Amino acid sequence: MRIAIAGASGTGKTTLANAIAERYSLPINPVGARSVAKSMGFDNPYDVDKAGRRVEFQRRLFEQKRDWELANDRFVTDRTYLDNLTYCALHMADQLPDNAIEEYMEAMKRYEMVFVMQISEFQSLEDGVRKTSRTYHRLYEELLFRLIFPEGFSEEHALPRGTTIWMPMGEHRQQGVFNELDECVEGHLFDTLWTDEDVQ
Repeated sequence: MRIAIAGASGTGKTTLANAIAERYSLPINPVGARSVAKSMGFDNPYDVDKAGRRVEFQRRLFEQKRDWELANDRFVTDRTYLDNLTYCALHMADQLPDNAIEEYMEAMKRYEMVFVMQISEFQSLEDGVRKTSRTYHRLYEELLFRLIFPEGFSEEHALPRGTTIWMPMGEHRQQGVFNELDECVEGHLFDTLWTDEDVQ
């Protein structure tokens, strides 16, 4: 069971990741923006940006996240590679390599299920750390959704073969996620989605 949660800041990704991890006894990927910033000697990612090391930081984040996920067969992760790519597109598009979309999409093969959290369902930005501009987060969500659904929500998603996309909605969306995962576990879906050759 390899689960990722995508979406803009404040949409409940971390809360859902913790709930999934507890219910299904899954490790949470410890690699994130804050942990990578600390490994570079900074208190938070914003200080990395101020120091002019954003490109190095994003590369480290991608590689450390990928290495951890390739080394673990079961996990839940808060943010996907496409979340990272969306951030890069907003802040440093001209410094991305020409094959960035292909590289990040290839890394998405590691996930068996992706839950996409929407601003329209819930967003809280009152932690004193996140950007509070609603326009910024709407742009982030638009870019992220365009990467996942290039032809619009009515069409097939663009993620690798075998990846299941689910968009939790409604007041009881956490229970809806549990119901979906329970069905996958009971149907042994997570046993058959990928072979070793698919994720090399």
